[in-house]
Amino acid sequence: MSDTDQPTVVALSKADAERMLAVDLAAFFFDPVSADAEADLAHFDWDQTYGAMRGDTLVGVNTTYDMDLTVPGPADTLTRIPMSGLSWVSVHPDHRRRGVLSAMMRQMLHRLHDEGRQAVSGLIAAEAGIYGRFGYAVASVDMVLHAGRGTSFTAPADIDAAAAGVRTWFTAADSEKTTSTLFEIQRRSAEETLGMVTMSELMSRTVHKDRPERRRGEEPVQVLFAEVDGTVTGFALFNRKSQWEGMRPTGEVTVYEIAAVDQPSLLALARRLVDFDLTATVKIARRGLDDPLMWWGGGPRTVGGHVNDSLWLRLVDLDRALEQRGYGAPCDVVLEVGDDLCPWNAGRWRFRVDEAGKARCERTEQAADLRLAAQVLGGCYLGARTVAAYQATGEVEELTSGSVRALSRAMAGVRQPVGSIMF
Repeated sequence: MSDTDQPTVVALSKADAERMLAVDLAAFFFDPVSADAEADLAHFDWDQTYGAMRGDTLVGVNTTYDMDLTVPGPADTLTRIPMSGLSWVSVHPDHRRRGVLSAMMRQMLHRLHDEGRQAVSGLIAAEAGIYGRFGYAVASVDMVLHAGRGTSFTAPADIDAAAAGVRTWFTAADSEKTTSTLFEIQRRSAEETLGMVTMSELMSRTVHKDRPERRRGEEPVQVLFAEVDGTVTGFALFNRKSQWEGMRPTGEVTVYEIAAVDQPSLLALARRLVDFDLTATVKIARRGLDDPLMWWGGGPRTVGGHVNDSLWLRLVDLDRALEQRGYGAPCDVVLEVGDDLCPWNAGRWRFRVDEAGKARCERTEQAADLRLAAQVLGGCYLGARTVAAYQATGEVEELTSGSVRALSRAMAGVRQPVGSIMF
């Protein structure tokens, strides 16, 4: 077999679980003690799981999940759309830079187009330099807030008063009843939270199952619920790690996800998380750049943190994707789009947004107002980054004066999206 042999992408089945896990282990070199093929792959849809073969050797793997994403809706509302979540992308180290990833990405995008189920693909990138060449762009960032125990969250009087009536309580995240309640409140919270990604109930049930071998000195993941008049209104997924310096407790609270259907519930959750005994620091992940918790806590100097790229998006079917979300201002421009990997997206499109914020995107022979890559539209899809920002970096060419401003105003969101869950 020659090193130049092109890989063949084939469907995998549950019978391939062990060797799929072996490829992933070789690529990500995690502790094999924490690996369990049956548990790790329990939420897989094997109809969406593929591998790259060279001869009889499995050299690369990937799968996709049926997920949902909260995007801007018409006239400053929010709406939920289906998203294909790409995950488990692994190439064996002996076969890197030999076309394996390119073959898998091409097959995956063409399959999504042929099936027509989801017009948008999303992923969480293990390395930032990989996925741009396949048309993905950063659509949201993950603001990780750092707070100390006892941090004071000061909100307006009406929110503060309502928060006093919110009951909070926590329990292990993996019981049947808790998982069912968590799934329900995640879906409800997503209706109010731009950029929030939600998984299927099967996936939620399996990924929250406690795995002692993965705790690394931390307690099992807990879920803190907020409740008003007997109705659950918010949640936080977290765990604590016991630490001591001398005779002083310095435990850490790590919050993996927090969301609520209203601001008082979010405030009550945050106040409870910074009030656990034997802890000193709290890290709250998956937040946005304009997060109210940061400002209730006193701003960046008090509740500081760090920012990472979060959800990367790729428009699989450009016209369907652009018509699925809503817009904040009328617009009528012709886009000349480049897309080598998904050629059905390439060419000229007339993109129109009416006064109600609803869009139509249709093929046209009209002269273009803007020239850009499909990747730019993925980066602007949640409204976090504008077309004008891409123009400033030289990635958008304005052919008709004012067209960049018009498209930027239409696509911009009124809020920043939150960071995505890991998947």
